[in-house]
Amino acid sequence: MHAYVINLARSRDRRVYITAHLDKIGIDHEIVTGVDGHGLDLGDQSIIAPSFRTSVYLAIGSAGCALSHLAVYRRIIEDGLDMALVLEDDVILPADMGDLTDAVGKALVGAEVALVSVDSWEPLKVSTQGAVPLPSSRSLAFPIDVFQPRSGGAYIITRAACERMIEHNIPIRTTADDWGFFYSEGIIDRVRCVLPVSAKKNHNFSSTIGSYSLGSGVLGRMMAATMRHRIPVLHQMMARRRSSIYRAKDLSLFTDEPFVRKPSRLDLFDF
Repeated sequence: MHAYVINLARSRDRRVYITAHLDKIGIDHEIVTGVDGHGLDLGDQSIIAPSFRTSVYLAIGSAGCALSHLAVYRRIIEDGLDMALVLEDDVILPADMGDLTDAVGKALVGAEVALVSVDSWEPLKVSTQGAVPLPSSRSLAFPIDVFQPRSGGAYIITRAACERMIEHNIPIRTTADDWGFFYSEGIIDRVRCVLPVSAKKNHNFSSTIGSYSLGSGVLGRMMAATMRHRIPVLHQMMARRRSSIYRAKDLSLFTDEPFVRKPSRLDLFDF
């Protein structure tokens, strides 16, 4: 399956990393230059809804990220693909990613998204009901609450979902990985997750959106310099901290609990 990798023009180190990583595991890919939020006019209501500025944390970076993912959706449609793998440039993928994406792709229909990376501050609850077996003891499963899983780091999206995202999410109203919102708005038909989580974040890279409010004080300037110049020891300490946070956010468990809401609009499963 073809992959599109979002990378900011200024993030050369990430571009070098992800290109080498994907070449090593044999993933056919291309780089899509991301939208840098610092060059956006947040007051431009043709591309950014007023509610976005007031409801989304770190609106500048988040707006650039959301528009970057929309740019990929346009590329998928222009290239005539039925589905594709969308990646951000700081992911670590398994060696069998090619086989995994092929298996997931066979299970996708309609306007659907399958998350290969997942962020959740609480262990992600997924249902045993309707779970599809995948290679290497993985499963493609429905989340109990579609609003719980986040992450735009690695996911497979169908052409139908791309078309709807472009049609109904401009101006942008939420972040790129607000899958529960897209489902509740009828933009996508269903969201499923590949578990155990197979795509991880590389803890050596900090968020380009801005995971910290660095401020303008001495501490803020020190943290910014540490992230930018990879100052020995301090950079390693911050990388270890990110690693522990990432591990805590990709835990999951299967359960027989009832769904919070019907998890699919497709008549392929009796809920």
